[in-house]
Amino acid sequence: MTQFLSIHQKNPEKRHIKTATEILDSGGIILAPSETGYCFIGDASRESTHTRFLQLRPGHPKNKPFSLLCRNISQVSQMANLSTQIFRIATRVWPGPYTFILQCNKNTPKIAAGPKRKTVGIRISNHPVLINILEEFKNPLLVTSVTDEDELIAQDYFSEENQHDSWWINVTEICNQITHGKVDLALENDEVVPIHVSAVIDFSGNEPLVVREGGWDLEILGIG
Repeated sequence: MTQFLSIHQKNPEKRHIKTATEILDSGGIILAPSETGYCFIGDASRESTHTRFLQLRPGHPKNKPFSLLCRNISQVSQMANLSTQIFRIATRVWPGPYTFILQCNKNTPKIAAGPKRKTVGIRISNHPVLINILEEFKNPLLVTSVTDEDELIAQDYFSEENQHDSWWINVTEICNQITHGKVDLALENDEVVPIHVSAVIDFSGNEPLVVREGGWDLEILGIG
């Protein structure tokens, strides 16, 4: 059974944030808004989080890891290798919709690590709801969007006329279409939360590689 809470997106109610962190502490999964659209979040230290994500996203390749959400750059440096160069770039774009693929370290959560535990995708959200949850919860979160880029393209979502008529921008429709009671908490609001996929930059090799632009400003990275 899913619990629904109406939450203010710019000034989230503290009592709702407390409820969310209690659910995460107990191993629950939450449907929450973010700067890249609605997403599922869960405790990155629990194997069950990965299992439940795959139930919610059955089309997601099992060997493709989900990303981490961290509350600040200090926490990122605990979860992955962060060189001075990458740190400087990170301070220009985080918090924001930029996912960095970094080399794993000994603290990288197993369920977030890529093939052979070499890489991990990480970002720091600038959405007030996620900022407050991460600040209260303290630990990194596993995160995945409610849909993927391939489906967005297939549905011609990036056409302006289609962006306000899709199931993935509305909590009720998301729950009707895919969750069917499989999330423990849904944080909703009357505002539309359109999907904008994050930019993905791979810093695990010798040179930074833009894997996905996502429609965001890449010049700010200074890697051209």
